[in-house]
Amino acid sequence: MSRILLLGVAALLGSAAGCTYANGDQAPIVVPCDATSQTVTYSKVISPIFDANCRQCHASNVAFTLGGGVMLGDYQSITRYGVVSLLGSIEHSPGYDPMPKGRAKMAECDIVRIRVWLAAGTPNN
Repeated sequence: MSRILLLGVAALLGSAAGCTYANGDQAPIVVPCDATSQTVTYSKVISPIFDANCRQCHASNVAFTLGGGVMLGDYQSITRYGVVSLLGSIEHSPGYDPMPKGRAKMAECDIVRIRVWLAAGTPNN
């Protein structure tokens, strides 16, 4: 039964890959985000996201000169920062400073991973 289901999914994906829009472009391929409370850990997932997107300005040694005093340099400083403010900024919600400042919004999957980690209680794992 699962083999038949797998073949059906493969056929569906194969047919979708050949779809085109009116202007001739191929339909975008949607890659699911792998964010679950089992796969999102602070050390292997969250900290590297902060390294790539936040710590140029919000590391402890530059937060007061570049990051408006907001320190996100380590686990303790991130967990002290307000969850609502953090999400508002990285999601570019109205009324929040969009972060990373002066750069494109973080990848949606990284935002989902941060949400999953926050919802799990910000484990230090």
